[in-house]
Amino acid sequence: MNLDAPGLETSLIRLEPLAERHRADLLSRGVGDELWRLMPTIPAGNTLAAYFDHILRMPALGTGQGYAVILRETGAFIGFAVFLAPNKPHRRLRIGYTWLDKPWRGGTTSSHIHYLLLRRAIEWRARRVEWMMSTRSERGVALLERWGVQREGVLRQYSRMADGSWADVIVFSVVGDELADMVARLEKELAEDGGAASGP
Repeated sequence: MNLDAPGLETSLIRLEPLAERHRADLLSRGVGDELWRLMPTIPAGNTLAAYFDHILRMPALGTGQGYAVILRETGAFIGFAVFLAPNKPHRRLRIGYTWLDKPWRGGTTSSHIHYLLLRRAIEWRARRVEWMMSTRSERGVALLERWGVQREGVLRQYSRMADGSWADVIVFSVVGDELADMVARLEKELAEDGGAASGP
């Protein structure tokens, strides 16, 4: 199955391929205020427009697939997530560039997103899914550790960030049967939560 295939929905959200029509929604959310601290620098420049264009080009280049996070009840854009570095021969890919609008942080919205991304990874026949998380992303690191994702190690001063500083990066992964186990854990968490999430 292709990464951009339809069908990524839970009771709360829908993931749809990131497209030009989502640009205005993203620009209106003030994401640029946080961009400089958490995003690695890219050759095209450290502006929100450059990052958006960078993600839009990924499918054609075979370097990734971006998704808009859409609230099913209202159709509102509340964030985005990206598959990075898909490698079909080695059946691995990375989850990264994940951002949520402030009202939707801290609840189970991230669980909904990762449940859908991991389910799609399995459909794509991935054997390894990884995260490369800056040590600055304390909330993201804590979330992966709560889910029991394997921490593989720290790459020191691995990424130059958009603000010009250098960040240590923690590598996390799930491999083989761990993928299905994690999807099952997230599915159970969402069922027990009744699909609830933080938000207005």
